[in-house]
Amino acid sequence: MQVVAKTNKIAAHRPDVTERGSVHRDQRSVRQRPATPCRPLPAHSRTSVQPDRKINRSYCTNRIRVDYAHVGLYDVKTRETWIAKKRWGTVPVRVSHARLLVGGTQDTSTADKDKFLCFWFHTPDTGEGYVHGYPIEWDEGHLLIRLDPNWNYLTRTFIPSTDTAKVEKNIEQQYAWGRHIFESYVAKGPKFPLSWHMIGPRAADSMFYVQRIEGK
Repeated sequence: MQVVAKTNKIAAHRPDVTERGSVHRDQRSVRQRPATPCRPLPAHSRTSVQPDRKINRSYCTNRIRVDYAHVGLYDVKTRETWIAKKRWGTVPVRVSHARLLVGGTQDTSTADKDKFLCFWFHTPDTGEGYVHGYPIEWDEGHLLIRLDPNWNYLTRTFIPSTDTAKVEKNIEQQYAWGRHIFESYVAKGPKFPLSWHMIGPRAADSMFYVQRIEGK
């Protein structure tokens, strides 16, 4: 299975702390990311863990699947991935991330979501349009992972843009988690090309086509 790395751009800005909208951000330099192998996760993160009590198991499962489009959550502490189930009357890729947690609904969020990395998984022809004005080839599969340079998911604290060293370290950590999520999907052997992206508040904050596989 061939893996192709593409040029990616990211600038650390002051992100909006809400799900929607944005505020002014000060740009940083742009860089490339080579497709180097991820460092193995710590041994404790690769072992089975107790299910998070905040997870709404009626709406999600920790069994990754590549046969339908869905939204998902990545628990940064347990390194466990949860995806929306197929349920009668719901479209898994249109379910809100908050709905996957106890206390969240389709229209209201929950504070517990702040410790989960949100993502969207699209099988071919299940998405449309541009992402922050960037063209996406929706006839292929795509994994879109939210990137928030200034939010520390582990400590659940905000990092000011002036603390560039911490912001940079935070981005690297979220990138490593994103690679882990992508590799989990690749391990399921999708039969279609699959790319992954990290989506920030704006195009300048994002990394498009970090990697792409041809599929089996």
